[in-house]
Amino acid sequence: DLAAEKNRELPRILLAASECAPLAKTGGLADVVGTLPRYLRRLGVDARVMIPYHRIIKEKYGEEIEHLFSFEISLGWRKKFVGVNRLMLDNTCIWLIENDEYFGGAIYLSDREGEQYAFFTRAVLEALPRLDFKPQVLHCNDWESALAVIYLKDQQVTRPELRGIKTVFTIHNIAYQGQFGENLLWDVFGLDHGWYDGGLGFEYEGRRDVNLMKGAMLMADAVSTVSPNYARELHSPRYGYRLEGVADMVSGKMYGILNG
Repeated sequence: DLAAEKNRELPRILLAASECAPLAKTGGLADVVGTLPRYLRRLGVDARVMIPYHRIIKEKYGEEIEHLFSFEISLGWRKKFVGVNRLMLDNTCIWLIENDEYFGGAIYLSDREGEQYAFFTRAVLEALPRLDFKPQVLHCNDWESALAVIYLKDQQVTRPELRGIKTVFTIHNIAYQGQFGENLLWDVFGLDHGWYDGGLGFEYEGRRDVNLMKGAMLMADAVSTVSPNYARELHSPRYGYRLEGVADMVSGKMYGILNG
């Protein structure tokens, strides 16, 4: 029945990432996030994007962007403003998370990256119930959106509106892992200390750190990398950057999919 086929509900995917071409780009991650939704739509998928509202995006596209709503979130002991905006680009819906403290300058704040992207990922999960879109899959990319996988797993127990969402975590570059001091676990990330032993703990050179990429690899429903060859390389010390053991642990749910 053609009418039934036309009206059937499309699969829904939300891609969360720190950058997206052509809006804001420092590397290949942005190219993937900017391109993949268009091709997913050709496969019959309702694919949308959520990224930070970086200053460079305001400067280039500000007149085309619609402000939707705003609210406050908790970030550890802090209360922070969140603005949610929308840009339609090449028929792709891109939601932009606004906060000038975190996204009014560089895409990556070298001295506050952990706090910067903890804010972004917490805002993603708090924005979702306020939008008319519940993804079946939350697709997170590299360490900057890794906390969204962990926050989702942590909050699904008490928040029915988040239940049923599955997660994919894509490793574009395992050399950058989101490694921070243990003190950020509660003070900034707002996570119970049990998460240190529950997947985020990373003891390195005598330090007790948290490793966000490690946590997302363990907690995601599926893990993907940018090629089949890279997926194999991550199991070796040369390319695994001290996460080769974690790659071994998640080999049953890891897939190498060639970019493009």
